[in-house]
Amino acid sequence: MQKNEKTKNILLVVLLVFLVALSIAYATLTQYLYINSQATIAGQSAGWNVQFTAATCHTTGSASITHDFTITSTNLSDLAYKLAAPGDSVVCNIKVTNSGVISAKLSAFIIQDGSLTYTGTGSNKTADENLVSGKVQHSIVYGAGDLKAGQAPSVDDPLPAGLTRDLVLTITYPSNAQLPDNDVVVTGLRTTFLYSQN
Repeated sequence: MQKNEKTKNILLVVLLVFLVALSIAYATLTQYLYINSQATIAGQSAGWNVQFTAATCHTTGSASITHDFTITSTNLSDLAYKLAAPGDSVVCNIKVTNSGVISAKLSAFIIQDGSLTYTGTGSNKTADENLVSGKVQHSIVYGAGDLKAGQAPSVDDPLPAGLTRDLVLTITYPSNAQLPDNDVVVTGLRTTFLYSQN
């Protein structure tokens, strides 16, 4: 009986050793793998940069420029000029550049007519404003170096990263229009371009 008991104990020890060995073997056959990372989404300043990069103007006829554009990256302002005779015009060559790494497209293009301010005195005010109202022609087309030269900008026009598009702004007092007796100032002529990610 003691021999039987000893055999049982030996078998029990062998069984325990086998179970421990099997557990170790199982543990060595399993392995967790981990990938840890960190992402930074670049702010617009890092990859988005659509801006005005140049604007130069000249006149035709008797027109004169009294103040040239003040240029910032997103605004051309303060252009002041005098159209002194029918057919006079101011022509501005403007460059819009995508200096970023993200392609853009034109999402909106709006030309707003200006408002009139009469500078004279007396009863000619209405007559002078009627002569000028709606006569100032304000147009923008792509310049000679552009793929769409001579065509007006339109929604979905692309502006790929690294590309510059040439625009020509022309402001004209038509040759068949009459001049007012006194100066009439047209303010608020405004063109808006909205570029978005393409």
